[in-house]
Amino acid sequence: MNGSGTPFAHPAFELPPLSGEGDDGSARGYRPIAAYGLIGDCHGSALVAWDGSIDWCCLDRLDADPVFARLLDRERGGFFEIRPCAGATVRRRYVGDTCLLETLFTTPDGVLRLTDFMPVALCPGAPEGEFTQLHNPARLVRIAEVTEGRVRVRATYRPMGSGFRTAPVPMRAGDGGVAAEGLPPLFTDMRLECRDGAAVGAVEMAAGETRSFVLGPAAALPPDGVAEAADRLREETAEFWTVWSAHTSYDGPHREHVLRSGIVLKALAFAPTGAIVAAPTTSLPEGIGTPRTWDYRFCWLRDASLTLFSLAKLNHASEARRFFEFLMSVCGKTGARILPLYGIDGAVDPGERCHDHLDGYRGSRPVRSGNGAVDQHQMDVYGQAIDLAHLFERLGGRLCEQTRKQVEQFAACIVEHWRKPDSGIWEPRRPDRRHVHSAILSWVGMDRAIRMFGDRPEWVRTRDDILRDIRENGVHPTGGYLTQVFGGEDADSATLVAAGYGLPIGDDVLDRTVRKVRADLGNGALIHRYRNDDGLEGEEGAFLLCSFWLVDALLALDRGEEARALLDDLLGRANDLGLYPEQMEADGTFLGNFPQAFTHLGVIHSVMTLHLYDQEGVSAVRGGHADRAFRIVGRNDRFRSVWTREPGGEPGGESGDA
Repeated sequence: MNGSGTPFAHPAFELPPLSGEGDDGSARGYRPIAAYGLIGDCHGSALVAWDGSIDWCCLDRLDADPVFARLLDRERGGFFEIRPCAGATVRRRYVGDTCLLETLFTTPDGVLRLTDFMPVALCPGAPEGEFTQLHNPARLVRIAEVTEGRVRVRATYRPMGSGFRTAPVPMRAGDGGVAAEGLPPLFTDMRLECRDGAAVGAVEMAAGETRSFVLGPAAALPPDGVAEAADRLREETAEFWTVWSAHTSYDGPHREHVLRSGIVLKALAFAPTGAIVAAPTTSLPEGIGTPRTWDYRFCWLRDASLTLFSLAKLNHASEARRFFEFLMSVCGKTGARILPLYGIDGAVDPGERCHDHLDGYRGSRPVRSGNGAVDQHQMDVYGQAIDLAHLFERLGGRLCEQTRKQVEQFAACIVEHWRKPDSGIWEPRRPDRRHVHSAILSWVGMDRAIRMFGDRPEWVRTRDDILRDIRENGVHPTGGYLTQVFGGEDADSATLVAAGYGLPIGDDVLDRTVRKVRADLGNGALIHRYRNDDGLEGEEGAFLLCSFWLVDALLALDRGEEARALLDDLLGRANDLGLYPEQMEADGTFLGNFPQAFTHLGVIHSVMTLHLYDQEGVSAVRGGHADRAFRIVGRNDRFRSVWTREPGGEPGGESGDA
């Protein structure tokens, strides 16, 4: 629900008719980022536009080379489109509390319903609260049904070669579907013909008629045929998401936003390891026409505490545990040094490559795979990792001896390096500086280590030195606000997190920081990360998570009505499916990779923190993640029964995977 108590808005889109039977849709331009809906199976994902075109799809893995990538090159990127030949009014929605996307095309002569999903099923016999899953070998399913009148339906299947290759993929069409070189077969009961690098077909359908499409290996299709297989997979997938959503314990205000955000997080989780990607896409620009194009299909440490906190508050203990165990395992691969990001399989070298032959979304180049930020030195990640371990333990989890030694190593790294310059949270492409946000998280790391292991003199001294340095050199001498870098002038929205981590900086400094951020970086409800030079060309949009951080800071300052008004504004900025991007222009244009896990984490945290504030007052929202999470989750015996089980094995084997 949004602030007015109504569901997500479901506006109608107007789809023009095809220009003729020879129009295969390849001339269509770029759709707005907000035009897309996410489907996924906790292995791969796809984005479906409101016009029935899948313009992005990574089948086996969230970070795989795409099968369809018209999102990044409108002419050569590949797509899979199903639509009526006539013009239509289009509406769409998710089917209940699931990840099945339903698009309704109303033409002058009839109504076509298109259902898109990636199959997943519950694992029989799993313990209560453990959402282990059977991963069907069918990767992508599309079902076109005419529900009223008659509709002529056209399907165009134009896949992309592996390695971001744009040359036409050799294909062969037959009665049962299409075989494409290097890809799983497409099974369908609609006749398609290959021409000009695509498989295309059109058919007149009457009410009650259905055409089904299953893209997956031959083993995915039982002998009873594609239509029966598609229906069975739809039922299993709907059951999985419905049961998962029903387990979500939050039942307060804005539940629809919280639940949809939780479903997004689940879809962005890589089930074999428990990793959660920042977004399922690469190279969607933070500013149109700029080189601010990054691959977000990795797991970032800085998201960790907020992710664990959100999953815990949603009552999904099994996902939270696996995420924690994945991160502790991959951190162990690099010894005392923590990387800013890791591959979803635990890889530690996601080297960055540019695919210069691709146009990029609306001409925003380069298109990248991999992320060079892996080589940066970011001090905040050590505090994040220790805070994550403290949260896990505070909620009743039992740390193994190896993990406890890791946490001690991370604390030792803070003691040794906290005064040194680093790249900071925002990963600019410029020389290192001493960032105040990094110092805040270094203080958090020492504070949590002391809580976990006791008052070791060196740790206590370091914690106190960091706080003293922030107060003396990280607060502007005349403005009284937290600055971006020590001794600097500029504001940085990242310093708003001081409130959410319980840094004892004083309400007066936090209040002046809020005012400075709003004055220098704000545009109404939208907040930019920073305004100064970051070594990159062009400008970017407002970073939505920063606005949710502002909600949290206002609540910590006991300014509940301001926080409520801001949150209501932000909740109204989702697209019609309840999905959020990374960034946004003042006019509401979506920017950046989509949907963005960090933004959806902000939704969950701010909504639940406001609910806690309304129930128990300002004292309940102060302190760190562990304090707030315990107030909400610590009383939940059902959650704790799953959370406190003995830890699982090494990441890499998906329990219940078939």
